[in-house]
Amino acid sequence: MRFLIASLLSGLLAVSVPCVGAPTGAEIASPTLTLTVTNSILMALENNRALAVERYGPDILESFVPEEEGSFDPSLNAEWSSSETHGQRTSGVGEFTAVESVQRTSTVGINKRTTRGWDVGLEASTESRSSNVYRRMFSTRLGVTVNVPLMEAAGKEVNLVGVRQARQNAEISRQELRGFVLELAAQVEDNYWDLVLAREELTIHLTSLDLARQQMQETQTRIEVGALPEIDIAAAEGEVALREEDVIDAESAIEKTTLLLLRSLNPPLENVWALPIDLVDSPNREEPILGDIDEHIRTALENRPDLNQARIELEKNELEIVRTRNGLLPKLDFFITLGRTGYARTFDDSVRGLEDPNFELTGGILFEHPFGNRADLARHHRADLRVEESKAGLRNLEQLIELDVRTAYVEVQRTNRQITATQAATRLQEAKHTAEVEKFRVGKSTNLLVLVAQRDLIQSNLDEIRARIEQKKALVDLYRFEGILLDRRDIVIPSETTPATPTSSISSPR
Repeated sequence: MRFLIASLLSGLLAVSVPCVGAPTGAEIASPTLTLTVTNSILMALENNRALAVERYGPDILESFVPEEEGSFDPSLNAEWSSSETHGQRTSGVGEFTAVESVQRTSTVGINKRTTRGWDVGLEASTESRSSNVYRRMFSTRLGVTVNVPLMEAAGKEVNLVGVRQARQNAEISRQELRGFVLELAAQVEDNYWDLVLAREELTIHLTSLDLARQQMQETQTRIEVGALPEIDIAAAEGEVALREEDVIDAESAIEKTTLLLLRSLNPPLENVWALPIDLVDSPNREEPILGDIDEHIRTALENRPDLNQARIELEKNELEIVRTRNGLLPKLDFFITLGRTGYARTFDDSVRGLEDPNFELTGGILFEHPFGNRADLARHHRADLRVEESKAGLRNLEQLIELDVRTAYVEVQRTNRQITATQAATRLQEAKHTAEVEKFRVGKSTNLLVLVAQRDLIQSNLDEIRARIEQKKALVDLYRFEGILLDRRDIVIPSETTPATPTSSISSPR
């Protein structure tokens, strides 16, 4: 899928060629980043550095799963030892004889712990002894040992707790990563619309500056012909200065918002911070198709990563109860050891001696239980409390999610009505401004009233574009709170992979 992303990024970059006759240094092509909402999100998923850091979390926690499973792997052990003794022994009548002996032992065995808690061992050993007072002897032994827990540590349920909790931790991390991706997508989209808004506001302020300058020129003309007192020019000049301040602030807002968007996207180009951006999607009015509020709440309860994370955390704590309940049981183990040993003068004969009807059998019961058992009781009580805490937290989170969805739902409806209201206000202010200008030209209005009408028109234009952007961002919030923002943008991230390989069918953002 990286090929798709690389192809997408190459398609986003258009080359701007300078005009003929420009200096040689200016003839270098300047790339322009062409963005829609959807490919902005895709670029962020591919290149955002904060996401690159978060992406390691699931892999790190996934590595604990084979570590826990490794406790059930068979282990091979081997030992070789040699001892030499120089001493004396008495014959029983007061005579001492020097004794020199050598003993060598070789042992090899395999041990395994099963998921049911059984410890099984298979061992083979050979031992040779030689001395100056007796001939060399060999003994070879084969044996098997089985230890079976009858109470504590018995059964798969308790022995697999560590493995299951490791898998749950990895899944929790994946849900955290998914939540981070949703937040990043929402942030990118918000930054996109903030930049659109900043550019639209600059356009409005530049238009208002032109109107203010035209009004200042008309005022100056009318002063020169004596139709207005000279003092009126001060108000017109002051209005121009105010509009110039607005333009400066709007240009600064564009630069800051551009930096935030570029930081989120982190396009793979040099001199990223100076990269020109071309925004394709416009804030045209959108009539969102909202379902019943209960349907949106159900969607959120099914898809929110933080809620899924809380559910897994509850299951993890319930597994801890299994572990601590096991700790309340006394240790009662049954063990058995069966072996056969061959003795001979040579090693080969000792091996053949294993076929003789000689064997050893040991069995028994091991019991252990501390008086009071206060430590295990405390751990079990703590596990119970954590489960109850998780259940309470889960119920609280479900309520907060419902509040988020309901609030966002109301905000979408509000912004939709607000757009209608601001459009009507803009039409009325345009008519009012036009009428006031005409009245001023025929001497039936004042410079102050024209400036006030201009300000009202500018504000209504700003209110309308802001209402459109607020609607876009309100929809982003609603989809984010439902956990389906990427689905709404036709971006699919398979659950079994990290966000490094997003897929998309590019379409107009909804």
